[in-house]
Amino acid sequence: MADQPLLTYRLATSPAPLQASTPDTAAQGRITLAVTPGDQDTYVESVQIAVPADGLSGGAYFAEQPDFSSDDDQWVTGSAVQVSAEHLGLDGDAQFYRAIFHYRGDDSQPVSGTVHLGVSGPLGDSTGTLELHISERSGPDPDELEVRRRTVPLVVTAPVFYLQAFLARSDESATVPKTKFAAGNSPYLSWESNGAYFRVYGGDGQIVHQGPETFFTLDARYLTMDTTYTVEASMSPGGEGSGSSFEQIYQYATLTLTVTDPTLAGLTVQGGIEGQSGLKLSGAADLRSTLAVGGSVTADSELTVFGSVSARGDIDVNGDMTVYSTLDVNGTLKANGDLGVNGTLTANGQVEAVGGDHYVRIRELRGPYGEHLHINSAIDVLSGCDVTMQEHLNVIKDIKINGHGVLSDKDNIGLYNNYYGGYLYASTYEKDSDRRIPYVWVPGNRVDESHWQISRD
Repeated sequence: MADQPLLTYRLATSPAPLQASTPDTAAQGRITLAVTPGDQDTYVESVQIAVPADGLSGGAYFAEQPDFSSDDDQWVTGSAVQVSAEHLGLDGDAQFYRAIFHYRGDDSQPVSGTVHLGVSGPLGDSTGTLELHISERSGPDPDELEVRRRTVPLVVTAPVFYLQAFLARSDESATVPKTKFAAGNSPYLSWESNGAYFRVYGGDGQIVHQGPETFFTLDARYLTMDTTYTVEASMSPGGEGSGSSFEQIYQYATLTLTVTDPTLAGLTVQGGIEGQSGLKLSGAADLRSTLAVGGSVTADSELTVFGSVSARGDIDVNGDMTVYSTLDVNGTLKANGDLGVNGTLTANGQVEAVGGDHYVRIRELRGPYGEHLHINSAIDVLSGCDVTMQEHLNVIKDIKINGHGVLSDKDNIGLYNNYYGGYLYASTYEKDSDRRIPYVWVPGNRVDESHWQISRD
């Protein structure tokens, strides 16, 4: 009797346990062997794997030649062949599918690490025990290798309706599952089941796929926000049974995909929102705390924030915008409705309200700290509105009322007599040493003596 293998073999199956086929449905079985060295140095030339090819072994078997595979290029297998029980050193007339994995690493060194060997294919319709035969040529010394055998019994049960391994990948060729995608991506969804018909529902109950296949590529229009997808499996080919009293049996599995840049119809947040890039809202947003965005904010409806708002880009709101604390905008601020800020409004870019029916209501208007307030446009004070200055009014040019200039201290003027005509001027005639006699210059033109200066008491 051959010694037990020196390598350690840990087995897993899918499904677990394996399930036999039916006359109508072939059941796929997959066996994975995780092969690792034991406690002592082990030199290996090859590992042989064999599985039953018919029911003459007295148990379950593979209905056709399975695929044998390895995840390590140092373990190479040739074509699988069908051999007799005698060829494997076993009794009986049963046939087996066999593959030999040859180690192509440095044979002067003991093997290390873990290699995964796989066997997959359709199982026959027999239940019971499927015997997996392992044979390795190995030894603790590279010059003293011998054959060591082990048989592992695997349970194969009658078919049980199952649905499992609902996964998403970037595309059909990807091997790594993922659950996080950008909006507009089309992930590849797959699952394992022996059902006959499947429907996949989006988070709102809409069918996004249906058919007999166990995979499909999700249409990009169904991935705009975080969504939990549900796959429904049934045994009826069309997904529905016939007969008024028939009640279908279903299996369900769910998968949640998250979207890094979602589009939301509405958003109510009790805490703060912080975005490293832009934020676009198609509906109303009601935030009970802070909104901080590294890019732009776009809201197609109302935006209400009970804390502060900070945006490093533009803010564009198509409805009313109400902020109950500080508003800090580094880009352009546009609100097509009312803009209410109960705290500080800071804009390092433009703030525009240019429509005929738009206005900005301000209780107190100040310039930047330590600087003057610059107004780069004409100002019209409407009827019924007064202007009150608590301190000085400094005007570089004229102040006009009804198109006429307003006189001020130090202004030079001329006094024209509308009745007789002519400008009042100071003559050279003195009444006495303290007083000079003024006259009116009848020719009407200005003379040097007709310029007078206004002085404030």
